[in-house]
Amino acid sequence: MPTIIENSLIAPDIYRMRVKGIAQGAPGQFFMLRTSRGMDPFLPRPISICDATAEETTFVYRTVGKGTALLSAMREGDALLCGLPLGNGFPLCEGKAVLIGGGLGVAPLLYLAKRLQQTGVYTYAYVGYSGEPFLQEEYQGAAGEFHPKQGGYITDDVDFSLPATYYACGPEPMLKAAAKKARAAGAKLHVSVESRMACGTGACLGCVLPTAHGNRRVCKDGPVFDATELYFEDTL
Repeated sequence: MPTIIENSLIAPDIYRMRVKGIAQGAPGQFFMLRTSRGMDPFLPRPISICDATAEETTFVYRTVGKGTALLSAMREGDALLCGLPLGNGFPLCEGKAVLIGGGLGVAPLLYLAKRLQQTGVYTYAYVGYSGEPFLQEEYQGAAGEFHPKQGGYITDDVDFSLPATYYACGPEPMLKAAAKKARAAGAKLHVSVESRMACGTGACLGCVLPTAHGNRRVCKDGPVFDATELYFEDTL
């Protein structure tokens, strides 16, 4: 059974959990996590992969309700229920990549930065924080250029005219701003969308999202989409 190696506070309300005994997922994928102690709350919580090796997987999450509060109370050696990695993940690119993260969107992009680095892709990482920064040391080792920002809008700092593939993960307003700028510049942008989920496998249809190709399930068809598929432009 998956077992917790570490579960520590790294910023106000932000925890890093390292787990052994689970399948290695790809950048952009997620797991449905829940404590093994009892069945309340019944539904697990979707948490993106922050880093992974064959030996262990790292999650970074914020405590926002009962489910994540219970996760934060787990300790080294505790068993975790999580199943298999879910979602489609980020498509890898060649050449150069620009990563744009905001809030907890900083976490899954770190794993992408590390994977791209391994394949020889040069990365520019732009990460924005509304509160205390986290994972900055890890980004400095994983990205060719690291541009952190505390407060304001991280998309204002990004040059969308570079010959690169762009990736964004974070709050919806940030994704909308990135999509608008990418569209104006003719840049290729992949976005990871956040959504409330119940099953994580597409069966419950609780995370359906309207797209240019009809309704899509964030958990099964995403969470990563080409920005041109989404109706961000209609709300700007």
